[in-house]
Amino acid sequence: MNRNGMDALEKHFKQWKQISDRLQGQLGPVLEAQRALEEAMRPTLELQKALKSPLEPFLEEQRRLQKAFEGIKLPTYNLPDLSPFTKQIQQYQKSLSGIISPAFEELQRSFKELPPKIQEALLLLAQHGWYLDFNMPLPSLLEIKKEISSGEVEEVEEVEEALVEYFESQLDEVEKSFGAKFPHRSHIISSAIKAHRNGEYFLSIPVFLAQTDGICKEVVDQYLFMKKDRKPRTAIYVEQVAADTYKAALLSPLAASTPISASEHEREEGFNLLNRHMVLHGESLDYGNKVNSLKAISLINYVSQALGTDADYP
Repeated sequence: MNRNGMDALEKHFKQWKQISDRLQGQLGPVLEAQRALEEAMRPTLELQKALKSPLEPFLEEQRRLQKAFEGIKLPTYNLPDLSPFTKQIQQYQKSLSGIISPAFEELQRSFKELPPKIQEALLLLAQHGWYLDFNMPLPSLLEIKKEISSGEVEEVEEVEEALVEYFESQLDEVEKSFGAKFPHRSHIISSAIKAHRNGEYFLSIPVFLAQTDGICKEVVDQYLFMKKDRKPRTAIYVEQVAADTYKAALLSPLAASTPISASEHEREEGFNLLNRHMVLHGESLDYGNKVNSLKAISLINYVSQALGTDADYP
């Protein structure tokens, strides 16, 4: 992804914040007016409520007598007139609609532009071996994409350090979430996480990678690490949900060739990123480190969240 694409994503989220700030500023006086209106109406409503029960027998009797003696004019009993307040309520509703409707129209336009920006951001992360956690705070995600897009080695290293710290802090939550979505596999993942905690990364990584492929096959009947037309076979599933552009954008890493799934022909000379084929086929002998293990955790966590039962998209 180039800088223009990342700047567009940042501009999009800034637009959200500006709309939110403007809504809060505009709604403040209106909400204050609503509170004043409610306060002014309270005595009248309480009087209406207090009178309703005692007067009801008389009102019922009035209706009965009027029906029986239609030619006789009877005194009437009326509850307090709320018409002045009705006008105020209508004015309040009109002013509220005038503020919210344009803002939500702007948000709707903004949402239409969002899927391509999400896709660009997720693929950028995947090219560096990391995958989205749907619980990741938005400010952190914005900071990450900004630093990666700079292309500066030092900034990319800082991003990796931040991601290592983040996923290390989320191990309990990852294990809990995975157990809820795939309870029949939870004993395997728990063992792999235990191996990770013990620093046995040569053992944890192959398990995470194998189970990731198993989940894809189980849920969408396609493998992530098998290719068709140079794309992961899981792309078949992503293409089926393409009509839902937001969901398709979130699943885009499952439809693109990334370092973790790169075939022998796709790996350039000197390739040294975490790669499933090189790990499981014994080609790589130095994959066993904490960073690679956390990258594998980020992948299986992403696949679990994206494809798991009752997937909760952000």
